Amino acid sequence: MPRYLPFVRLLVGIEAGVLGGLATVGWLLLSSALLHHSAWTVPNLLGSLLDQNAGPRAGFGAATLAGLALQLFSTGVAGLLFSLLAGGIRSRRRVMILGVLVGLVWFYFFQAVAFRKLGALAWVYTPPRLLLAGHVIFGLVLGCYPWLLAAGVRPLPASRSRWPNGPPESDGPTGPGGPIFS
Repeated sequence: MPRYLPFVRLLVGIEAGVLGGLATVGWLLLSSALLHHSAWTVPNLLGSLLDQNAGPRAGFGAATLAGLALQLFSTGVAGLLFSLLAGGIRSRRRVMILGVLVGLVWFYFFQAVAFRKLGALAWVYTPPRLLLAGHVIFGLVLGCYPWLLAAGVRPLPASRSRWPNGPPESDGPTGPGGPIFS
């Protein structure tokens, strides 16, 4: 893997984390729909971590937005930390494995912090296997960090001009039949 500036690696790590957070939210929305639960259950539970008055609801509301923001912020931070860990690893396979491991660690961190505060309420509304699968998906997206880094940051060509030897000579705009203004 080529060398990149440290702040570029950090920004791409945040991007990978947020994309992984979006993938996790997508998985949780899909799995909730398949289980015939409200699609907004998990974001509402996360929102209730920030607002104690917001209990579990079935619909979309302010707690849902707060929960989605918390999810994307926390996964962005996880992506930033991941970029610090994965910055010196050259093998893409190892980065992918590290991404899945970080996803699993993030799952257990989430269990220790969020579920302790939510208590038994969280276990009623969110099956742990679905959350574990969502965090593995998060780790897989984090593992794509080298591809995001390579795709998002490319050196500028030597010449910024569209024509390296200068623009073609012309007497004005031309159309299919020759010059437009003669």
